[in-house]
Amino acid sequence: MVEAHWNSVYRLLFTLTGNTHDSDDLAQETFLRALNRLDSFQAGSQMRNWLLRIATNAFYDVQRKRRRARQEPLEVDLASSDPAPDHRLEVSEESELLKVALEELSETTRMVFHLRAQEDLSFREIAELVGTTEQAARWHMHQARTRLLERMVKRS
Repeated sequence: MVEAHWNSVYRLLFTLTGNTHDSDDLAQETFLRALNRLDSFQAGSQMRNWLLRIATNAFYDVQRKRRRARQEPLEVDLASSDPAPDHRLEVSEESELLKVALEELSETTRMVFHLRAQEDLSFREIAELVGTTEQAARWHMHQARTRLLERMVKRS
């Protein structure tokens, strides 16, 4: 399960958190939660979607705890000896602009964009994962595309 779905879970979490440390921690938490709740997995469901939902919930749990504790994330992500999964993209100026533009999106819009663009999920699946309607998921995707395009055109 971990080998088959680690990359999908990690990519979603990296999109949401923006740093490798939180993404690693949350990915591990996701798989621990999944293993502890494996009996709740419904046969016939897609394992990847179930894990992405658990990852999303883990992310929101951390966000709520941070808001209550009023902790601020580190200003600078500490260097890791392993290359970041998005290392090839970050070396170009355009990918940096895109990264900044993605950070300006709301968490929900960023998540919808990631699930559609990177995970190739249907709007129905995205709506279930995010906890919204298909129409709202489509609206968030439209907002993401519009804002990202505007941002990229301004900077070019």
